[in-house]
Amino acid sequence: MAWRCLAATVPRDAAHLVEAAASGGGCLGSEVRPAGGEPWPVRQPWEEGPDPEPPPDLEVLAWFDAGADLTGPLARVGAILAGAPTARIEIREVREGDWEEGWRTRFRPLVLGGGLVVAPPWNAPPGALVVEPALAFGTGDHPTTRAALDAVIRLARSGGTCLDVGCGTGILALAAARLGMASEGIDTDPEAVRAARDNGRANDLPCRFDDRPLGALAGRYDLVVANLFAETHRRMASDLVRLAGRHLVLAGILEDRLPSLLDGVFSPLALGGIRHDGEWILLEWVRP
Repeated sequence: MAWRCLAATVPRDAAHLVEAAASGGGCLGSEVRPAGGEPWPVRQPWEEGPDPEPPPDLEVLAWFDAGADLTGPLARVGAILAGAPTARIEIREVREGDWEEGWRTRFRPLVLGGGLVVAPPWNAPPGALVVEPALAFGTGDHPTTRAALDAVIRLARSGGTCLDVGCGTGILALAAARLGMASEGIDTDPEAVRAARDNGRANDLPCRFDDRPLGALAGRYDLVVANLFAETHRRMASDLVRLAGRHLVLAGILEDRLPSLLDGVFSPLALGGIRHDGEWILLEWVRP
């Protein structure tokens, strides 16, 4: 398998605008990471003081079908970066093996609260939740995934049920399962479903992962979590509200999109909290 990748090295403040422009141009998935392939700076639970400052330059990667015409996305990204003379844009041809090898060089163990450690299989301490890099979003090194993981750790209740919407690698459902919940994950991307199932087997966790439409699910889950764009949250709002029995966690929201989710679209759930991580927002809703 092969893809076309629009890669842009940009000032930190422009990264979310570039990612949103690529998303609007039909990309299959995107990632924002520190320029140069370094991992995100993370404050571990035993460290004191404020979170480390994000690097000044970030790399935005947006993947498209191999035959995609990138004229439109390039024009939109170029317009955003017109005032950033040091920004760089290039198109890369990416093979599946290239993606996976890139993860191997950057993905390191991540220590979270509740004694949970997320790690790659080649560098996993005993008891870690093992996540194999694959063609799916969710390894713990992106701020939105870390925020969602923190929420799962805080809200998970042994014996409860969890639904991960847009599960990617399955990391959120697997974390909930490790904490004692009966977990399921759904995703429209067959590569994501395959990766999540592989990770479930690797961790010996009996999570169900498949491509069922959200509207086909019935009943309620104690915890529903979705790490998606704000526009997707809004489009799915009625089903997310219907399925959330106790808590609904929405991650992946850019700060300027927040008002679109606070206009009553998630009633009758009550807003339980708004958490900020740079330009990213996580919302917690509670059923009264």
